[in-house]
Amino acid sequence: MKVRATVEIKGCDFEAWKGFYDSYEADRSRYVKNETVLKTSDGWAEVVFEITDIEGLTELSKRQDIMDFESQNGITVTINAD
Repeated sequence: MKVRATVEIKGCDFEAWKGFYDSYEADRSRYVKNETVLKTSDGWAEVVFEITDIEGLTELSKRQDIMDFESQNGITVTINAD
């Protein structure tokens, strides 16, 4: 399933968010493919990808370090089917 995630970044800049996002790319690649990340404006990014394992991706998104980073930096992710 191809999806588009809109990412609102309030508590850090795009580069800090992208650096963290990239830090778990190897884990994410087990559940998604054809991922593209784009900075759309200050405080906003868009990620387009195909989900290959929704259960695995859901579990990954619950990982404590990811939840902590998102909470501490005001990250809000909205997923839309593409």
